Amino acid sequence: MAIVFSLVLAIVETYLNWGDWQFAPLWMVDYLIVIVLLLGVFVCKQNQNKILLLGWSFSAGVMYMALFLPFDLVSGLTLVQEDINILFAIGLALGISLIGIVLTIIDN
Repeated sequence: MAIVFSLVLAIVETYLNWGDWQFAPLWMVDYLIVIVLLLGVFVCKQNQNKILLLGWSFSAGVMYMALFLPFDLVSGLTLVQEDINILFAIGLALGISLIGIVLTIIDN
């Protein structure tokens, strides 16, 4: 699940930002999630559950922030500016991240 999620996240992030790379920390965190999850799967066999839990938790936090930021009245963003399909995709990514957390804890 971590491999598929990481690859899809990297591809979607690249697709959405291609030609208009916004403020760097906004897209760099997604690639950091990809790196941490793939490290947990392929490199860190000794502490695999800890690394995967870190990746899933970081992903859940980032997706939570990205999902609910347009609903903040102070931020200046409005739902009109946000594509509803992107919000659904972010909500799906948040759900997958939460499932990843639960499955990693159960596996431990």
